[in-house]
Amino acid sequence: MKAVVLRKPKDMVLMDIPYPKMTAANHVVVKVEACGICGSDLRYWAGENPWALHTLGKHVDNPPNMVLGHEFAGVVVEVNAAEYEYLLGKRVGVQAFRTCGECALCRSGHENLCQHTLHIGHAQGWSGMEFFPGGYAEYCLAWADLLHPMDGHVTFEEEAMRDILGVAVHAVGRTTTREGATVLCIGGGPAGLSIAQVAKARGAQEVFISEISPLARGVIAQYDGLTAIDPAAQSLADVLQGRRCTAIFDSVGTAATLQEALPLLAEAGTYVNLAVHETQFTFNAIALGSERTLTTTSNAFYRDEREAHALLASGAVNVKPMITHRFALEEFAQAFELLLREPKEAYKVVFQV
Repeated sequence: MKAVVLRKPKDMVLMDIPYPKMTAANHVVVKVEACGICGSDLRYWAGENPWALHTLGKHVDNPPNMVLGHEFAGVVVEVNAAEYEYLLGKRVGVQAFRTCGECALCRSGHENLCQHTLHIGHAQGWSGMEFFPGGYAEYCLAWADLLHPMDGHVTFEEEAMRDILGVAVHAVGRTTTREGATVLCIGGGPAGLSIAQVAKARGAQEVFISEISPLARGVIAQYDGLTAIDPAAQSLADVLQGRRCTAIFDSVGTAATLQEALPLLAEAGTYVNLAVHETQFTFNAIALGSERTLTTTSNAFYRDEREAHALLASGAVNVKPMITHRFALEEFAQAFELLLREPKEAYKVVFQV
């Protein structure tokens, strides 16, 4: 089968690899119909390991021959046990991670931090494989009990966005965002826009998104109830005009964004850093007075994935305007080039397999 394989940093090729081998009773094979390129995929391509940085708090080298892609949906074409035959032919979204369920973190309700996670799309947890499974392929391994059957009106590419939406649900869940809240997102890429939509669905009254890219601001402008800010033209403080934010979500994660935005946090508010880098922060600790919280967010709970799936099905969030470009697998180099350019020339890219 055809797959796009990351052989080593910045060395990605389209090649024929073996068809997925099912080795557990709950394994299924999904014919991939749509797979999104996540911002983290660009970091894997460059040699980073964002999963390890966010979950383990350290860098871990990536193995060779990774098939990237964890945002995907498709059709179940093969199962490995009779009890899952009802899934054959079903249109499904794929949960790309499986936690152990046994470690202290899993047992305490923090499965998103499980260090024994198996993850489709970046080789975490797998061993002894010539090629690690991912969604940049014609077919991909998945787990029968971690699939999300799709409503008829939901497209494959929309369902593929459920993964990043699950991350957004988890990030918003790190805060007390509620009815009437004022929310600020620093960075208006797909992650920031997904968070903004989830916050709005939770009842936030005002949602501001600071984004330097005109392309991204153009996408954000298609959404009612979201206010895009050009940080090169206006300071965050000037736009907010004395208002304080219940929650601030920072998907840029630099010292400069922290220093500018942290003073805008309301009493008992939460500042969530989504972009964990090896960098030093310096700020006045008084900014955390009045029970303000500075925290991070990592991955998603199983229930976050289910909520994201439900938000898509209900129409409470709309991912259609996010998808600006579509490519075949054979066009992977062009797709990555668009996303790697500065400024970016694509907002969200989906492979139509």
